[in-house]
Amino acid sequence: MRKNITIPELQRTLLDIYDVPDDQLYTIEDILYYNQKYILNFLHDLSADNIKEAKSDLTVSLAWFVALVSRYHLDLPEIIWKRYAYKCPFCLEIPCFCKDFESRKAKKTGRPSSRKPQKIIEWQKMVEKIYPKSNIETLKYLLPHVLDELNHSVRVFLRKREKKSFKDIEINTADYFIILLRIYNYFNVDIAKYFWQMFGRGCYVCHRTPCICNYY
Repeated sequence: MRKNITIPELQRTLLDIYDVPDDQLYTIEDILYYNQKYILNFLHDLSADNIKEAKSDLTVSLAWFVALVSRYHLDLPEIIWKRYAYKCPFCLEIPCFCKDFESRKAKKTGRPSSRKPQKIIEWQKMVEKIYPKSNIETLKYLLPHVLDELNHSVRVFLRKREKKSFKDIEINTADYFIILLRIYNYFNVDIAKYFWQMFGRGCYVCHRTPCICNYY
C-alpha cells in the first residue's frame, strides 16, 4: 500500500478489514461507543504522558470513526471541502483567528477554492495552514465537545430520520475529522504512514483481512 494515500483509500482498506464483522456484529450505537471509548483512552494516555499509547488509541478511534462514515455512505473529502476549503468556517480566515473556547457558529463560506487536496498528507497541510498554532489544551477541550455533537446528531437522526438531521451528521463529521487532523499535526504524525504501520497487515490485533477477532 502506498504511504501517500487518499481518504477514500484509507476508508477502502478499513472496509476490507472490518466491513464484514462491523456489519454482522455492531450497530450504529456500538460504533459510537467504541469510537468514544478509544478517544477517552487517548485522553487518559495523554494525561499520563504516554504518547505512544495515545497515538495508537487515536488511530484505533479513527478506524471506528471511518466505520461510521462508511455505514452512512458519506463522501468525507467532499463534506470537508465544502466546509473547510482553505479557511476556518467560523471566522472565514486563514490562519484562523477564533479565540480559544469561544462559541462556535459557522458562517456562510461562499465558493470553495479550486486547490482541493487529494492525499491525506495534503489535507493535513491544509489544516496546518488554517490552524497553525493549535495547542494541546485547546484540542483536549474541543475533541470531546465535537465528538458529543457528532454522537448527538447521529442519535437525533436515528430518532427522527429527517434530511436536516442527516445534514447535521455531515457537518459534525467534518468538524470532528478536522479536530483529529489538528491533533495528528500537533504530534507531527503523518497519518498515512502511521496508519500503515498499524493496519498494513490487516487488523492490528489479529493481523487478518477480514478481521476475525470476535469470531474466536
